[in-house]
Amino acid sequence: MGRKLKSQTKPTARSRKKTPKKAEIENFASQHQAEVIDQDMHEGAIHEGAIDEEKPIVIREREAVQEVLETVAKMPYPGVGLRTIAGILRGETRANWLSYIARTESWGVFFPNPLPVVENFIKELVRIGYLEGTHFVRLTERGQRVLENQETPAVRRRLKLVSKKIRPLLWKLLLLRARLVNEHKAPGLFKDQLVLQILENQPTTLEELRKLKGVGKFIAQKLGQEIVQIIRSFQNMKSDGQEN
Repeated sequence: MGRKLKSQTKPTARSRKKTPKKAEIENFASQHQAEVIDQDMHEGAIHEGAIDEEKPIVIREREAVQEVLETVAKMPYPGVGLRTIAGILRGETRANWLSYIARTESWGVFFPNPLPVVENFIKELVRIGYLEGTHFVRLTERGQRVLENQETPAVRRRLKLVSKKIRPLLWKLLLLRARLVNEHKAPGLFKDQLVLQILENQPTTLEELRKLKGVGKFIAQKLGQEIVQIIRSFQNMKSDGQEN
């Protein structure tokens, strides 16, 4: 059995699953995301390959394991469900998850992968012995050793990851999508593939945005200017961080 982590706290009562309201989204963005963006812009590339870190999407093996273990380690005791961990790592947004999301900078790190792929990856870590449990997932002693780089992870599966430097932009887009779903009750308007295209191309004008596949009239007219402004702000913050 894994030992209890000092950082874990007793669980609080859980609310029913629901889409975050606009006020909750804005509050979460101001209290968590803005602080992390500023911190992240001053950090160097992590783990493998500084050159690869400049790419929006990378494929890693060891880093994928570390992201899962770090996220689980930061959850309140006695842990949260495997599906919840997978959803957080996949970048899903639910009102009763915001306190969990605020604990980790790995929110959305596995966004390019389908949710079942992420769930199976976590199940593999349970099978190997780095994690334990299904309803409440926790680190084992072996998982703690891997997290502290005292043991090399024995996982051969590689997942797509959103690079560390691009995650603040992803978070902004995910929060924008959550607000869109809450206001218009239309989750299909801002699809995953469009989010990935924006991450990869980073259009800074409406003309560039309209060229992306999946940008229809609604996105261009209702969200276009906001998306462009988000990208410009991200690029300016990134430039300021590099200059400093």
